[in-house]
Amino acid sequence: MLLRNLPQSEFPSEYLLPRLLARNAAAAASVQGCLDGDNPVPWATDQDIAGQLQAERFWLYHQLHSRLRCDLGPLFLFFELKTLVNWLRVRQARASGALLHSFLPQSLLCPELLKALQDEEEPKALAERLEKFLCTRLDPGFSGLAEGYKKKGLLAFEGQLYQLYFERIGLAAPEATVRSFFKGLVDQRNILALAKANLWQEKMTFVDGGYLAVNWERVLAEPKRADRVLARLQWESGLPREAQELSALEDFLLHRLCRILQRQARNGTKERIIHYLWQQDIHARNMGLLLHGRLVGGELLAAKVIQ
Repeated sequence: MLLRNLPQSEFPSEYLLPRLLARNAAAAASVQGCLDGDNPVPWATDQDIAGQLQAERFWLYHQLHSRLRCDLGPLFLFFELKTLVNWLRVRQARASGALLHSFLPQSLLCPELLKALQDEEEPKALAERLEKFLCTRLDPGFSGLAEGYKKKGLLAFEGQLYQLYFERIGLAAPEATVRSFFKGLVDQRNILALAKANLWQEKMTFVDGGYLAVNWERVLAEPKRADRVLARLQWESGLPREAQELSALEDFLLHRLCRILQRQARNGTKERIIHYLWQQDIHARNMGLLLHGRLVGGELLAAKVIQ
């Protein structure tokens, strides 16, 4: 694995779970206070929000005993993929050193990988080093990432990275609760990809292994069939028929996944931790909306925020 080897507190779940509930409630209250105009947004930049999100994951990982770290490791590493992509993005943009290092203090990535990120200056060379780390420490199937970056750029690298992670790590995780989370996320991504491809008539990449039994590539090849599948999913998956815009569809799917994880959180400790991790990611999204979205009006902003 590519995560830090932090000291293990070996706290029992009875210690941790009430604290997760309290922190989730505090995050929700903070968002509501900003919406109501009672409190200002507590962070001034997107980097502040991202740093707080990383700090929260770092805190949580530090609380977990060894068994939970082993079972939930693929999920924590999944969220760290954004750190790798953002670092490559900043290197590509030749941004300042201060911005570069703002990504790392609370990262859970192992010291060897963090050192590689900081030592390598050239984006193409960095992509090669990232591929080598992933192939040797995770799965040989991550080969080809650097070549994809050279030929098609960062967006293609990011898409391929996430697709390979779903297929090789997330959907193959030994822990059933982790696999369930990734299956739901794969369904969400595939539905959005189908909707985008159907709207823009562009080729999209799909990931096999979700809960929905749909041959996405075959459906995409027939526009009329894609229309029928999307209409059917509106019934089977509860997609709103009025969600004509892709942003509205994406918001709905995020709401839906939040509700699913909230119901599953009643089943046990691992499910509650997974729900908490996702809620913190949503909280960062909400704070970003509040930071940048005041000009759109309070009513629209409140509709976009996910609680």
